[in-house]
Parts: sequence; structure tokens; C-alpha cells
Amino acid sequence: MKQAYSVTLFLLAIIPAIPQDGQPAKVCRAEAQYDRYTDLTTVQCDLIELGKGAPKLTVQANASFYGKEPNDTAKFWFGLSSFKGGANRRTEPAFKEATMVSLIVDSARLEVPVKDYSNDFFELNRLLAERARAEISREDLQKLLDARSLEGNWGGVGFKFSNAALASLKTFISRQVFAAPTR
Repeated sequence: MKQAYSVTLFLLAIIPAIPQDGQPAKVCRAEAQYDRYTDLTTVQCDLIELGKGAPKLTVQANASFYGKEPNDTAKFWFGLSSFKGGANRRTEPAFKEATMVSLIVDSARLEVPVKDYSNDFFELNRLLAERARAEISREDLQKLLDARSLEGNWGGVGFKFSNAALASLKTFISRQVFAAPTR
């Protein structure tokens, strides 16, 4: 009886971990926010989080469009954020001079300008936070949809999209940017 109980508990523990539909694991969970005053929807999801070492880097997919449903006004960008713990007021930002994000799509290189860079220092936490965005044109988004592999580099910090992250990125772009036909 005790053995049967143990086996049952073991099976109950592993069954939820087995994918039921054979689909790749979802990396991002899209979160949408609608601003009724500007009639603008912004959707975002985390794709990559490099947490080992300093600085910590997060790559996020973002899209915005007018109205509540994706349409031809959609814009896409990668949100880049970095957090460095143990910082002080004299800590140099790691990405302040990084004006481009290099993306390697399969074997082709794509240089994307970085815009809206900002940084903040949080005294109580001793945390230096840096943020920027890299907007990607519709033409270059098509290259991402066709990619078999995707790597990037921002300010000397490299990141690589896992197969699951690349699949999630493609799904995000398809649903949030190319969901409606262009006029």
C-alpha cells in the first residue's frame, strides 16, 4: 500500500511537466495594456533574461498599435533593460555608449539603432538600472519571422534566443504586428 501511494504521488508530480500537445514551451506571456485616452494598446512579453553576472540583461518584445486590436499601425521594438546590483553613484553605466544592437539572423547581421536610453540609480537598493529600445522595421521583422536562429549583442553583452524564445518571438510578431493586412 505504501509503495502504491509513493508511485501515485510520483506520477502526479511528473504528469504536469509532460507537454500534452507536443508544442514548444511558451517563453513569453503577452501582457496588454490599453490607454483609452490615447486609444493606444501596448503589448509586451519577456523573451530573454540573463541573470548570471553583472549586469543582468532582459530582452523584451513590445508592440503598440492604435485601438484595441492589432492593425496596420503596429510598431515593434525590443525593450532592453539592465540591472546592476552593488552599484554606487560613481558606477559607470554599462550601456550608455551602446548606440546599436547587433542581431545575427541566421548568418546575416542586422544593426538596429538604440533609442530612448535612460538610467536610474536607486540608492536604497544600490541598483543601477538602464533601459533602451530598439525599433525594428516591418521589412526586418519579416527576416525575424523567417529566421532559424537569432543572436544579439548590446554594449558587449551577447544574448542568444533559445528555440522556444525564437518560436515565442515569431508568434508575438505574427499576432501583434502582422495580424491585420496593411492598407
